[in-house]
Amino acid sequence: MYDYFSLIFVSFEQLVTISSAVILWIFLSAIGRLFNNKEEFAELNVIIGWAVVSAIFTTIGIFINQSFYILSGLLLTVSLFSLYGAIKHRKAIFVPGTWRIMILAIPILLVVSAMQPSQWDEFSHWLPASKYLFKYHGFPNNEIPDLGSSMFPGYPFGWPFLTYLGSLIAGKFMDNIPGIFNLFLIMTFSVFALRTGLRVIGRELEPRISWLFASVVILVSTIFNPTFIQKIIFTAYSDSSTSVIVGFSLLMGFYFINNLNKEDSKNGGAHAWQLGFLLALLINIRQTNLVFVVIILFAVTLLAIRDPSIRLKLYLKNFIKILILPLIVYLSWRYHVINGLGKIADIEATLKPFKSWNIEEIPLIIKQMSYVAFKKIAFFTPMLIACYFGIQGFLRYRTLFHKISILIGVIFLAYTSFLFLMYVASFTHTQAITAVSFWRYSTHNGMAAIAFIVIGGIISLNHFGFFERRSTGYLWLPIVFVLIMPLLFSYKIRFDLEMPKPHFTAVARDINSFFPENGNIFIVDPKGTGESYKITNYYLEFHRPDYIAAFTSPTLSKISKKLKDEKNKSYVLIHSLVPGLSQLFGKKLLSKKSYLFQKIGSGWEVVRDWEKPDNYKN
Repeated sequence: MYDYFSLIFVSFEQLVTISSAVILWIFLSAIGRLFNNKEEFAELNVIIGWAVVSAIFTTIGIFINQSFYILSGLLLTVSLFSLYGAIKHRKAIFVPGTWRIMILAIPILLVVSAMQPSQWDEFSHWLPASKYLFKYHGFPNNEIPDLGSSMFPGYPFGWPFLTYLGSLIAGKFMDNIPGIFNLFLIMTFSVFALRTGLRVIGRELEPRISWLFASVVILVSTIFNPTFIQKIIFTAYSDSSTSVIVGFSLLMGFYFINNLNKEDSKNGGAHAWQLGFLLALLINIRQTNLVFVVIILFAVTLLAIRDPSIRLKLYLKNFIKILILPLIVYLSWRYHVINGLGKIADIEATLKPFKSWNIEEIPLIIKQMSYVAFKKIAFFTPMLIACYFGIQGFLRYRTLFHKISILIGVIFLAYTSFLFLMYVASFTHTQAITAVSFWRYSTHNGMAAIAFIVIGGIISLNHFGFFERRSTGYLWLPIVFVLIMPLLFSYKIRFDLEMPKPHFTAVARDINSFFPENGNIFIVDPKGTGESYKITNYYLEFHRPDYIAAFTSPTLSKISKKLKDEKNKSYVLIHSLVPGLSQLFGKKLLSKKSYLFQKIGSGWEVVRDWEKPDNYKN
């Protein structure tokens, strides 16, 4: 029983993680309320607040070179004044009753806050990028590149900003807080999608979120979410945040178009600015999100052209408003990449020369993408159905649901086509023919799928008279299930405990307790995937590009040559063995242990060793 609950509660520091995330959510929502006076869209407050912070950090951080620490203090002051005004004038910064969602989410929040980083890209980029902000309170530049564990300094920092701010609130760097933010984001969008669905069927919204509605929000965010992948959502990956902002953007595109008719266009300008905030944030989260911004703008324009009630002159006037903030943020960051990072090599992903494109492999690429789509039928089926309704709506323009389906269908088809192009033009041959990470990248449309499922589901339930039934006999079941669900699936959620990653992490943290500043360490793990290298570099805040792993031709002669080249006082960390390795170090090495050696003169001395857990797998 103790081991079971240890998956959920590890230490009181979990409460610091959760509290820091909640406090930041309140501050961002207070800032967002200043730019969003529509209480019907209270879900947008936190997203717009994040967009404002992202835009200010990006522009002022680049052109005025102001410390993010000082900017954070100024923004804190603004948020406190806004919060005071909201309380004084009884203006909600959240949808009333949101606290019920937070109460029901406590069990899953405890599980997520108990986790530690464990995924490759977390250690390669997203956490080092956030740690850089916390260390220097500014962007990487030619003078202080500090590439961390091989981070790409040319990637936008919109997502790491949240980890940075949450860590400032906590008073120390919190590398497990991004998973909390991802969950908050998905739940926030689920509220927005559900309330949009109720508006579509013309039902009056409840003045505040009920316990039943709160439980439905959590269910939609988790088990009814076709892209609920723990190893993406409960990590520092930016895929979930991208998906959420895409979802908000497409639904705000719907509201924007729906209000640009001849009879009533008074909200069009406000919705245009709101959509501009969303797209400015989206473009500042991932390098490739520029494609999403273009696709969303194209989809909204297509819908405007198709809608006979919209005056195109009025649409174009508002379209310019949408473009202003995204252009400012995007051009500011491109200026920094060119001028502030121009001396650093490989700062962002690039296309290959045309002659190196994988054109001959197109049939294999399509085949593999189709295979992945078939395996993930729970996501691709509703998206294809959305495409059907979108085409039907474009040909026979009738209902609000058709408008939403057109947006979803265009975004899904266009982004999937973009991914196909990247396999042809950017990925290596092996990555292309295996359609590497196609499922992961497809989850960027995950909230679009939730929007279609939720809104379509509400319309269907309304058609069959579900909302007219007043029976409450079983309405307590979703609430109970939401509370016990994290307890039932805690073993599955805690993927961070899968060996050998916890062992690598424990060893790296131990080494970090005595590792000298500017020290040098070489990782030898000939049976490993390279994860031990990534994890060690991250915790030691050290980047060394060479290491020995299963895919680096780990021959004894190669290892021997590398050891001879090591300088005096340098370290070697061994996590797995090859025959003859013991002789190189003059000590019998056991496969059930990890070893740290230091070079003293021409020989090697054991500094420390660690017993591997019984469930360790190499």
